[in-house]
Amino acid sequence: MCGIAGVYHFNEVKVDLQKAQLMCDVMAHRGPDGEGAWSNQSNSIRLLHRRLSIIDLSDAASQPMISDDASTVIAFNGEIYNYIEIRNELIGLDVSFKTNSDTEVLLKSYLQWGVKCLSYLNGMFAFAIWDDTKQELFCARDRFGEKPFHYYNTEDCFVFASEIKSIKAYLPNIKIDRLKLQNYLDERFVMDNTTTFFENINALDPASYLIVSKNKFEKHVYWSIELKEEKLSFDESKEKFITLFNKSIQLRLRSDVPVGSSLSGGLDSSSIVCSVSALGVDNMQTFSARFKSELDEGKWINDVTNKTSFVNNEIWPEPSTFLSELEKMIWHHEYPPGSASVFAQWCVMKLPRTKGVKVLLDGQGADEYLAGYDELKYYALWEHYHKGNFKKFFEERNHFKKHYGKDKSIGYAFLIDPLLKVFGRKREVFKYGHSLKQVLKYYTQNNLNELLRYADRNSMANSIEVRLPFLDHHLVEFVFSLPMTHVYNHGKTKYILRESMINVLPDSIYNRTDKIGFAPPQNSWMETDQVREIVKTSKNDLKSKGYHVSKNDYQNLVAYYFIKSFAE
Repeated sequence: MCGIAGVYHFNEVKVDLQKAQLMCDVMAHRGPDGEGAWSNQSNSIRLLHRRLSIIDLSDAASQPMISDDASTVIAFNGEIYNYIEIRNELIGLDVSFKTNSDTEVLLKSYLQWGVKCLSYLNGMFAFAIWDDTKQELFCARDRFGEKPFHYYNTEDCFVFASEIKSIKAYLPNIKIDRLKLQNYLDERFVMDNTTTFFENINALDPASYLIVSKNKFEKHVYWSIELKEEKLSFDESKEKFITLFNKSIQLRLRSDVPVGSSLSGGLDSSSIVCSVSALGVDNMQTFSARFKSELDEGKWINDVTNKTSFVNNEIWPEPSTFLSELEKMIWHHEYPPGSASVFAQWCVMKLPRTKGVKVLLDGQGADEYLAGYDELKYYALWEHYHKGNFKKFFEERNHFKKHYGKDKSIGYAFLIDPLLKVFGRKREVFKYGHSLKQVLKYYTQNNLNELLRYADRNSMANSIEVRLPFLDHHLVEFVFSLPMTHVYNHGKTKYILRESMINVLPDSIYNRTDKIGFAPPQNSWMETDQVREIVKTSKNDLKSKGYHVSKNDYQNLVAYYFIKSFAE
C-alpha cells in the first residue's frame, strides 16, 4: 500500500523535478517508510512513489522498480494477494526473481503477458508501467476501485496520482469545480466513478486501464460482472461460498507486518472476525467505534469479542473531536464526505498504529451485492410479484412484516407494474433494472466506489492498509451466479452469508436484521454550541463566495472546510 504519482510530457518538455518532488511530499502519509523517483533519459517522464512496507520489507522491494533489462518501470499502489501463486507460475516459465515482493511479480507479469496480466491479478491496485520499448504508459485500476487513480490529460501532458492534491502540487492552477460543489450544497449532486470536485481532473474507472503515449489515449474495460445462473442447491451454494470466503480471508492475511480487523458489531465485520478465529488465528486485535447514544453497537461487539477472545480496542468519537479534526479529514478526502459516519471510520483508523498493527481487514462491499441496504429488500419482493410467483411473494411479504413491518411498508404502487409494462413504461425505481440481480450489479459497479474512497482516504491518512475480504472477485462472481433467493430469503438479507456463518457467529449477530454500522449521533453533534457557531461562520463564508447555502448544516460545514483546504 503506497502512494503513486507521475508526469508525462509529450512535446519535448522536460519534467519540472522540483514540482514533481512536491507531488511525492504531499502524499507522505500514504507511504512513511520510504520514497523513490525515476526519470527516463530525456526527462519527459517521471514516476514517483511513497512506500508503506507490507510485503518484503527490504530495500530491494522499493519503488519505482526497474526491470532487469531496464526497459520497463513500475510505480504500484496496493496488494496482489495471489502473488505467490502467480510467482510460482512465472517460475515455471523460467522467469527469475530477485525479491519476495508482489511488486516484482506484477512487473514480470506484465513483461510475460502484457495487458492480459490483469486477468491473473487478485488484489487491490492502481499502477503505472512505463514501457520504454513501446514508448507507452500502461495504467490500471482494480476491479472494484479499492485503490484510487486520478489524472489530468491534455495534448501536452498526462499527470496522475493517488490523490488530487498531488496533481495540484504540479499543476497549482487546478481549481475547485464550483458547479459540482453547488450541486452538493443543493443536494443535487450524484457521485459517479470518474467525477471529482476539481476542474479537468478525472478518476479512472474501476476495472479499467489506460494506454497513454504521444499519439494515443485509450481507455479499456477489462472486467465486469456477468449475470448468469448456476444450478446449485442451497447446500452446495453454501459450501462453495464458505470455501471462497475463507480463501479470500486467508489471502488477505498474507503480510510481513501485523494484521487486525475493524469490528462494528454488524453481520459483515463480525463474519470476518469470527471466520479468522475459526481458521485458527489466535492473536488478532480488533478496532471499534463506540457512541454514547442509542446507535451504539457495544452489545454485539462484546458478543463477538467473547466468542473469539480477540483483544478489542475502542474509540469514542465526540463532537469536539469531530469539529477539531473535520478540516484535516476533508483535506485528506478531497471530496465532501457524505455523512459523519465517515468521521467515525476516520477515528477507528487512528487506533491500529498505536497498537502496532499496520493492516486492517474490513467488511465493506457485502452490502452492495448481498442486498444489505434497506431499499434492496423491496426489489426482492417485487421480483416475485413481477414473475407471477405469488405464493413466494406472499410468503416473503409476511416475513417482511415480521422483521421490518413496524417501521416500513412495501406499499401498493407495485400493483400497477404489469400494466405499465404493457405500455412500455416503468417506475423510476426500476431505472437500473427490474430484477434484484440487475440492481445489485449497479450498486456494486457504481455506488460502492464512494465507500471505497472513504476507506482508502481514512486508512491512508493514518498510514494503514485496509483489505476487504468481501471484494474477492471470485466470491463476487459466484454470488452473482446464484438464484437471488440465495441472497434474500425468509425476510433476511445476505441470506447465504448468514447461513454459511450459522456455526461461526454468535446467535445475536446471526439473527440481526437491523443495520447500523459506525453511525455517530450526527444530529445531536450538529446541535452543540461550538458546532453551531462554526456553522454560522460557514454560511456567511459560502455566501460571500457566491454559493447558495444548503438546508443541511452538515453540508455547509463540509463545503466551508473543503474550500478552505483547496481554494487558491
